[in-house]
Amino acid sequence: MDLSQMIVEGANSLVEPMWHFLWVLSTLVGTVYCGFAFLRLIRASRFPGPSQVTFGDILPVLIISGLLANLAVFINSVWNTFGTGTVTYGPISYDGAADFGRLADAINAVLTLASVGGGFYCFRGMLFLKKSCVDGYSTHGSGDYFARAMTHLFGGAALVRIAEMIEAFRQTTHLYW
Repeated sequence: MDLSQMIVEGANSLVEPMWHFLWVLSTLVGTVYCGFAFLRLIRASRFPGPSQVTFGDILPVLIISGLLANLAVFINSVWNTFGTGTVTYGPISYDGAADFGRLADAINAVLTLASVGGGFYCFRGMLFLKKSCVDGYSTHGSGDYFARAMTHLFGGAALVRIAEMIEAFRQTTHLYW
């Protein structure tokens, strides 16, 4: 077994479990964020007087936790801002890889692994978005976290559909393999 066959076999055996792991992880984190938001609201209402927690403190957490719980749908929505079709989460078959002959399967496997990495990149972008909105970074330095969140979200969505991004880059720059 050569290196390209090892990459292909590794990608074929890892891609579906890694997507499922990402969906479970994002749902779990979204549920935990939502639970902590409700606990914070309950703890604030235990004491008499005005609540120390406002609606503006809870709403961003609930929105971000809902987006995390539905990360697959959110990645699809982010990808649709580029103006293309729906996202499929599975092995990638890049048409341009056929020009590389025997390495075509290995190239498709590497692109598939990069696609899974893009999903985790989107997940990290959602964590940065929560940090910029909620975790006390709302005044000083939040612009940096928000910019990082948007970079991770759009970059991750582009990596999830890396074959289309490569083809668009190749056609824009008039490159030929």
